[in-house]
Amino acid sequence: MTSQPDWRSGTPHPTGGYDKVIVARGDTLYFTAARLHRLDGPAVEAEDGSVQYWVSGQRLTEQEFRDRAARPQG
Repeated sequence: MTSQPDWRSGTPHPTGGYDKVIVARGDTLYFTAARLHRLDGPAVEAEDGSVQYWVSGQRLTEQEFRDRAARPQG
């Protein structure tokens, strides 16, 4: 088995707009426009329980992600 994502098996994220890809080793990745991206949680959920936060292809710390989410939109 390969750990490369199979783009054809991506399914829309329940909140809409995301492609959800599960790689062979069990990691879950969320993409939009071919970039790691998720606004409602981690964009990478690893099989070992670790997570990574990404917005528009830019990696954020958990604190940066939470601060961004707390800012008023607009």
